[in-house]
Amino acid sequence: MKNNQKPKLKDVAELAGVSIGSASRALSVPHLVKPVTLEKVSAAVLKLGYVRDGAARALASRRTHSIGAIFPTFNNPAFAEAVQALQQRLSELGYHLIISSHEYDQGQELICVRNMIERGVEGLLLVGTEHSQSVHDVLNSSKCPFILMWSLDGAHPHHCVGFSNEEGGRMIARHLISLGHKHIAMIGGVAAYNERAHYRRVGLVGELLQSSIELPGSRIIEQPFTLEGGRAGLRIAMEMTPRPTAIVCSTDVTCMGAIAEARIMGIKVPEELSITGFDDIDFAAVSVPALTTVNVPSSKIGISSANNIVSLIEGRPFARRERVQIELIVRQSTAACPD
Repeated sequence: MKNNQKPKLKDVAELAGVSIGSASRALSVPHLVKPVTLEKVSAAVLKLGYVRDGAARALASRRTHSIGAIFPTFNNPAFAEAVQALQQRLSELGYHLIISSHEYDQGQELICVRNMIERGVEGLLLVGTEHSQSVHDVLNSSKCPFILMWSLDGAHPHHCVGFSNEEGGRMIARHLISLGHKHIAMIGGVAAYNERAHYRRVGLVGELLQSSIELPGSRIIEQPFTLEGGRAGLRIAMEMTPRPTAIVCSTDVTCMGAIAEARIMGIKVPEELSITGFDDIDFAAVSVPALTTVNVPSSKIGISSANNIVSLIEGRPFARRERVQIELIVRQSTAACPD
């Protein structure tokens, strides 16, 4: 190879002392080759500064080995955990991950879907079960395989990996009822175009009603899934009559914001006010007080979604609806209703 020439795969194979086929497999599916071969090829790649021509490879094979994942936001640590798991598992399966977010904007989600498909992703992962007809039209016309993550709620025929957000809401309601709370408020996200927020609300309201506890719309506060959203929601809730003795937050981030605002207002949690979250992010256990919350196995969702989208692409069987288990984690942010 001349000094001014770009190294090629055959140069890597010659330096490593392996066939071109073995060098290609070591770069494409490293988990399927012998460790000694992988070590030789990796050393040759490093020495030569070899970089695969992805465009040429995709053109020749008509495959990109790329998967797109579109999330509502990256501000939620639960989604970040899922991305990490997705990335690692897809890499093990010989695929790479391309991610994007739409910040709960349906128009932007459509743009993200189109951009992913135009870039040749072999499959798409979308969060939630509710998407605009335009998104489904693009997916159908492109024949792009896709899987819905995070939810099993709602009636639909699509492949999905997730859990029942409605059942999560019911878990929290049952816990607060057991503690004697009757005056309850909710700081939830905007329910429009977000079935996760909608069904958590449905579950909470429905379970409370079974115990003759009403949660009217006037006691449900829609705020962004942010720390400031939790702070603002807490201020609004504390102006209600009667004052709530318990507040249900749709996410742990919102919950931590509400607890921080309660501290500023001199309201003791949980002695005077119980507050719950949803997701069980890493910070939930070390928050002060530690959060009572619904544990969502985000990594499991990421790993299962990776396995299923690759199975769908490669024509292998898998469960159309895969349910991951959630559970209520009771910690220090909730206590018996004060007298």
